[in-house]
Amino acid sequence: MKILVTGAKGFVGKNLVAQLNNIKDSKARCYGDLKIDAVYEYDIDSTIEELDAFCKDCDFVFNLAGVNRPQNQEEFMQGNFGFASTLLDTLKKHGNKCPVMLSSSIQATLIGRYDSDYGRSKKAGEELFFEYAQKCGGQVCVYRFPNLFGKWCRPNYNSAVATFCNNIANDLPITVNDANAQLELLYIDDLVTEMLDALEEKEH
Repeated sequence: MKILVTGAKGFVGKNLVAQLNNIKDSKARCYGDLKIDAVYEYDIDSTIEELDAFCKDCDFVFNLAGVNRPQNQEEFMQGNFGFASTLLDTLKKHGNKCPVMLSSSIQATLIGRYDSDYGRSKKAGEELFFEYAQKCGGQVCVYRFPNLFGKWCRPNYNSAVATFCNNIANDLPITVNDANAQLELLYIDDLVTEMLDALEEKEH
């Protein structure tokens, strides 16, 4: 299989790409008959020509590209909805109906209770993917990520756990907005395992 990973240099993408390459290079042999022939890495510094070539040739897409700390609020919709649209249009251009996985967020479920530009952009991306599946017949898998943590996550950017640990380790202050709030946490290796299950059509 030839796998396209968008957002390949991000926290989730970096972990997923590492394991995909381990499988490809026969360093991880616990996945049965799963065979990876190529891992196509696409990120913000990639070209539209590369995306076009990858979309033409891939057998599965993990769409992890997105924006979570923009300078301007409108960048949420541009990065989380706009790129998703470009990706799907490129797949349609080549008639490639391979399965596509979308990384969404639990914030997409909080519209009306916690109404944010980020949550709205993720919800819009979900609806775009479901519409694509209905019209084009391709398989779509949407994962709404909870709070993630693990290797390569960055404090003050993409992980509350990383921020907490960093502040504790460096004697920095910690701000708790709601002491009664419970965080749903997911370790990155467990997420990667689930995504590889999806690759084998064993998604939960």
